Amino acid sequence: MEDFDTLGLGTDIEEIERFKKYDNKQNPFVLRIFTKDEIEYCFSKKNYASHLAARYCAKEACLKAVCSFGYEAVSYADFEVIHQKNGAPEIKILNPGLASKIEIKISLSHNRTNAICYALAHKKRMPINYLGENIYGSAEI
Repeated sequence: MEDFDTLGLGTDIEEIERFKKYDNKQNPFVLRIFTKDEIEYCFSKKNYASHLAARYCAKEACLKAVCSFGYEAVSYADFEVIHQKNGAPEIKILNPGLASKIEIKISLSHNRTNAICYALAHKKRMPINYLGENIYGSAEI
């Protein structure tokens, strides 16, 4: 079993109604929070607000999970919701420094009124070089 020191958990729930006011791709909030691909995906759907809300939940849950390790220099721009071939959502960590240290799994869902996401972050094991030193520096974030 994993040591809890290597795990971070985050969750977020949002009312979809709140995202209906962001009804175009050029809205400053939309541009600040979501990637170009996320914006294209959400606005390709009839119910764009539920998809925006779900992705916002994912980013917020990921922030909470990562920040539980004490790492503070994290933003919404560090995460992107993408889809596996079977359609299941997953998180792509866009910040290379963060991606080298952490992996994240998410569970994302929404109904007519709410969106929710759970994120489980795991600290990656750091490779050791031949001198017995961590080649990435400190194992801590």
